[in-house]
Amino acid sequence: MLPANPNHKSLKYLSFAVVGDGFKRSVPALDKFWAPRSVFAHFTGLIDSGGQIKRGAALEQWQYEAESFKDDMEFLLRHAHHEFWSYMVYQKSALASVVSFLQNCIPFYVNILGVSIPDNLERLHEDILNLVVRIIFRILTAKESSECWIEKDHLRELVYQNYLISVPMLLDLLIAVGNAVSENVTLLRKIFEWLLALEPKYKQDLITSVKFLETAFRSIQMQTDNEGFEGAGGGLLDKMSDTPFDDVVLYTLNCSFTISVLLDVCPEMRSLCGEEGFAQHIARFYDTTLPQLYKNVYNINSSASSLVWLNQSRIQFLRAFRSIISFHVEAVLTDPASSLAPSEDFIAILTECLAEQAFVVDYERLYPIALDVEILKQACNELDSFKITFLIEGYQRERNVEAFKSNQQTNVEQSKDNGHVLNVENKSPEIYLNGKTNVHAISNPVQQRDIESEIAMVLDCLPDLGTGFIRRLLARYDNGEEAIAALLEENLPPDLFDLDRSEVYIPPDLQDKLTQEVGVKHYNVFDGDKYDVLTQDDPKCVVKKGKGFPNAPKNVAQLLDDKSDIALLRDRYREYSLIAEGDSTEEKEYDDEYDDSYEVVLESESRAVKSKQFKQVLGDIADESEDESDSEDCDEIVKEKRIETGENDGREKFAHFCENPEDVRARYEMSCKMKSSQKSGSRKMQNHRDVVGGVKGQGQDKEVLRNRQKKENQKSTRANHNRKAGAAFKRSKGMIS
Repeated sequence: MLPANPNHKSLKYLSFAVVGDGFKRSVPALDKFWAPRSVFAHFTGLIDSGGQIKRGAALEQWQYEAESFKDDMEFLLRHAHHEFWSYMVYQKSALASVVSFLQNCIPFYVNILGVSIPDNLERLHEDILNLVVRIIFRILTAKESSECWIEKDHLRELVYQNYLISVPMLLDLLIAVGNAVSENVTLLRKIFEWLLALEPKYKQDLITSVKFLETAFRSIQMQTDNEGFEGAGGGLLDKMSDTPFDDVVLYTLNCSFTISVLLDVCPEMRSLCGEEGFAQHIARFYDTTLPQLYKNVYNINSSASSLVWLNQSRIQFLRAFRSIISFHVEAVLTDPASSLAPSEDFIAILTECLAEQAFVVDYERLYPIALDVEILKQACNELDSFKITFLIEGYQRERNVEAFKSNQQTNVEQSKDNGHVLNVENKSPEIYLNGKTNVHAISNPVQQRDIESEIAMVLDCLPDLGTGFIRRLLARYDNGEEAIAALLEENLPPDLFDLDRSEVYIPPDLQDKLTQEVGVKHYNVFDGDKYDVLTQDDPKCVVKKGKGFPNAPKNVAQLLDDKSDIALLRDRYREYSLIAEGDSTEEKEYDDEYDDSYEVVLESESRAVKSKQFKQVLGDIADESEDESDSEDCDEIVKEKRIETGENDGREKFAHFCENPEDVRARYEMSCKMKSSQKSGSRKMQNHRDVVGGVKGQGQDKEVLRNRQKKENQKSTRANHNRKAGAAFKRSKGMIS
């Protein structure tokens, strides 16, 4: 038997004298010498991956291994203080054995999985859990007696540096113990309090674990989206599993309980999660991933047990979100003087989560925010009333819309053919899909939906859908906008998700209705069309009775004497004779609303025409007259030209609506004469150009030099001086090979 510790030294400075191999030596109390055993049992899980308990030989083997594991845990607890710590520090297999139990133990929510465990196995598991918890408490205990104790700094170093207790180990402990009983909650709170007081670095490790949970959310989202891929929520179906998504659902359930219990037993984590924005991650995961995962499971097996697990996960996520934001309400109640900051944080978190509709509906149903907001308003008068009103109305509106949808779905009777009009009343009468309403329920004005226009609106956005599928979809939603949003978000009800989206709407055959009424069935390809007078109330045709068509002429004379078309045009042409006549006194008055800009334009145009004609007349006079200085003869010629062109002093001030053709021809003839006179004049000028000049050596006139220069510059455009350019042109056009 080892000697005692009479000097009451701590484990760090304590040593014992050991006699062996013929000599005596001193061995520290914390040394591998005191931990000779290196093999410890490994605990395996009783429940397999499909959520079922082991059976047969596997169950007997598990029971044998569990008994061996129990003996090893009792072995560690029986050892003395320094021997226990030597095993924990120097024999990693001992710590790994403890960790193996926490990872593979039966979770405290096993009743949700629907697994019935025999009483003897349940008692064995509880005994082992009790031993593991005692080992954890012994690790956290600094002083067992006056002779067996550890300094606080030394204990901190041993626990944290040797990973005797880590955050993953604590999270597994939460699932093993749980918060179903108040005693368990007290026990877990004590562990977290001692651990955080011993080493504050664990707080930062817990924040890291929260970020890891966000990564777990993304992993679940990926496995939910990648259905059909092996190892990602799909692939080969386990024989004991209902759906390929059972492992994903179990992982989701484990994460939800981990977060919920952690926030329940460690109040410090509530504020840390609020600072890290973890509440928004929960709301986003709740709205996007959980409905999709539920739909995937439901489409494979509508009676799968994993649907119950998902519903329980929803409850735990809502509890976790409530625990995070209720920290701000408790802060307001604790210190009303400084309640503005936590109140604004509370409102900001809930406002940011308004975009997650599914989360908002479920949270408002379970935890109405009006009560919390009323507490904040009483404690803090500086809150913005607009933000509060917007927040309350947003949560209540989503809840009311969801309630209306649920009531409508309970009242709507599914049928194979959807009608054109759905009748919706204020008193929620019985609604049928073929456009019929319960006669006893019609007491208020009926608001009718234009199904055809909503179908056209959906087809404009999603033209690949069939009209039959769109009609079934519109029967489940209030309007086309909600149907389009559900299609784009892939958030359809399970019964509509599996339907053929290219289904074509076939209207009911009216001929069948007629057959039911008269009891006689016709066999004609034209029966039931728009021209059938038997089935159509307003057929698109003229019913002919007797000889000829209605209102048709009886003979040729009556046909030729038909003046009905003239009578139709008489009223139209009568409108052209309506001219407003005013008094002479009113015409002299100035009218501000009269637009005289067009008259100014006409007047300027008439002046331009007059000047142009006058110039043409002068040109003709210059050609025909030899004596230009005789002004009297020029005036007479001008007068004669004006008489010939029809111009006179009494010309009208304004231009006619349609110009006289004679004036047009005269003006054209005058312009032709003017052009011909200009050409003849230019030829005369060209013929009199002198390029020869006088005798050589006596000088030349300026006019001769100018004519020579002009001829030199323009000689390449005439005669045969541009042969090179012409040849190049012909070659470019392919005229010369």
